[in-house]
Amino acid sequence: MYLNQLKRFYKIVLVTIVTIYIVIIAGSIVRSTGSGMGCPDWPKCFDTYIPPTHESQLPANYKVRYSVKGHPAEFNVYKTWTEYGNRLIGAISGLVVIFQCIYAIRFFKSKSKFFWYSFLLVILMGLQEVLGAKVVYSLLAPLLITLHMFFALVILGILVWLVVAVKIEINTQSINLDLNKSSETLPKIYSRIMWVFIVLTAIQIFLGTEVRSEIDVLSFALDYQEKETWIDRIGIAFIIHRSYSIVLTLATALFAYKIYQTRQLNPIAFNYAKAICIVMFFEILAGIILSYCALPAWVQPIHLLLATILLGLQMAFVFRFMVGQNIRSV
Repeated sequence: MYLNQLKRFYKIVLVTIVTIYIVIIAGSIVRSTGSGMGCPDWPKCFDTYIPPTHESQLPANYKVRYSVKGHPAEFNVYKTWTEYGNRLIGAISGLVVIFQCIYAIRFFKSKSKFFWYSFLLVILMGLQEVLGAKVVYSLLAPLLITLHMFFALVILGILVWLVVAVKIEINTQSINLDLNKSSETLPKIYSRIMWVFIVLTAIQIFLGTEVRSEIDVLSFALDYQEKETWIDRIGIAFIIHRSYSIVLTLATALFAYKIYQTRQLNPIAFNYAKAICIVMFFEILAGIILSYCALPAWVQPIHLLLATILLGLQMAFVFRFMVGQNIRSV
């Protein structure tokens, strides 16, 4: 009974983490297409729960009526529905998180952390909704956008911990588990190094949001023309972002090589290291395409998605081998 509940909860957490990644993709699409103000009010969109499909459906004075801080509202059906879709996906993910928390109540006594972490997710998702409104009414203030991303990464981290912890508990409770089988462990130094990589990757993501903010300002100033010159014009922000990525890549490669040297003793760690390197390779490829192909809009969400997947894998590595504990294969 308990084991079946754990397995169902594991599937629910997996669904939740997928929805969060979809939210991240949707938010990135909104940013890359300049659709952040597609709906100038919140939680409604042009004061309706289902946005208009044509300007004729809006009041004659809509530009003034829905203005934000003196800036007149603009209607673009594609941007409006892109932002509306983003909000809809966010609302669905919120419902999924609430459902996960309700299901986790049954673990309140046996595994209280499963419940409390799920409850914390509900609070954080509520905070994200409030921040989303603040972002709209601030005319997409860069600081609030970065804070919005920060809490998204915190939510991702909690979900990754739950995925790893629940899977470990399933393996521990499983009657098919070979109790005589030795568990793989790693020296604590490896987990500590990976924590450093997690911090560095998070910083790189925030640097990326800063680059995106500068591009937003520049593109608006140039009336979205001369796109091939944007990267050169933003200057130091992109240079830092690119240089930082080179250092992070080399450091990751060195760490993966160290794991490779002990792959016979640490096959699980080696699998994590391989996955991290593969994701980082495609992340770098996406960055190169953005840099040398005039920032194609379709690549930007992929770039951010790969960055957050990379961060998720790094966190999974740490949680799997946290404090050198003897835990079963995940």
